[in-house]
Amino acid sequence: MSEHVAPSRLARQPVGEASRVAEGVYQLKVPVPLPLVFVSAYLVEEDEGWTLIDAGFDWPEGRAAWEAGAKSVGCDLDRDVSRILVSHYHPDHLGAARWLQERSEGPVYMLESEIAHAHRVWDTDRTVGELAEHLTLYGMDPHLAKRAAKGTRTRLEMPDEILPLREGEKVALGGSEATVIHAPGHADHQFILHDEGRRLLFAADHVMLGLTPNVGFWHDTEPGPLARYIRHLEKLRGLDVELVLPGHGPIFHDLDGRIGELVSHHDERLEVMLHELSDTPKTPLEVSRRVFRDDLSLYEHCFALAETLAHLEHLSSNGRVERTENGVVRYRSIARARPRNLHR
Repeated sequence: MSEHVAPSRLARQPVGEASRVAEGVYQLKVPVPLPLVFVSAYLVEEDEGWTLIDAGFDWPEGRAAWEAGAKSVGCDLDRDVSRILVSHYHPDHLGAARWLQERSEGPVYMLESEIAHAHRVWDTDRTVGELAEHLTLYGMDPHLAKRAAKGTRTRLEMPDEILPLREGEKVALGGSEATVIHAPGHADHQFILHDEGRRLLFAADHVMLGLTPNVGFWHDTEPGPLARYIRHLEKLRGLDVELVLPGHGPIFHDLDGRIGELVSHHDERLEVMLHELSDTPKTPLEVSRRVFRDDLSLYEHCFALAETLAHLEHLSSNGRVERTENGVVRYRSIARARPRNLHR
């Protein structure tokens, strides 16, 4: 995918350090033990205390970055944190929330529907078996699927208490006000924040530059993740935003331009996958290995498979491919006139 939206000149600090990105708002690049290298957490200065947005992965290097980064902007993690907002349940965003809560005694907030979902994922071991069955059903070798499922579902200790946020809710934020926006696709119950006064969008993993959000179909994903992702992306067009603050990658200014690039990317990906099915039925795993690069780790193959499946399910719901199941799921193309818009 060609990109024309340019990154901002702001937030060029190294991983592990914090930088001011707007009045009273600082970005902290928290290192993560993943190919993404870092997750962006944001510290927002309040009249009394600080709001933290996303927590990062809970591991020694992440904790050290929080200690040094918070101190560098004048935030004492033991006394100054008034609340911790977590955009979604993934461990690179939720992971260190319990540690931060224990340090600060600040309350943790998530979207109301995400609280129960996060507990189901992280408080039980049954999701490992469910994920292994899911990967096997869509073409992965059963023994490899079990190993992949165990590696993908890492251990995570949930905060003792999580308070709910609701879609459309207005929250005071550093002398301004932000609207809670439901942003599914990458995660069913993800939220982002639109700070109207400062014209900021805390975009989590919904809109990023330099990489595309993984929109996958997992064993516990609600139906139609790609359609919901595109629909909620389109709703952001025209939003009064000067600066986009994503969960990964560089910050940037042109929200509408980036939305257009992301929609085009998924249009292209749908066409590529449709072409891969033109000769013979294939499992989602077979399609993913033809569409994505060869040198992926087992962890990355899981995400490639989930994203492939989200696109194939989208094509199936639009009548472009047919799903068959005989122990393993396969898809085949259905010859017909190409629709003008594959998202309809």
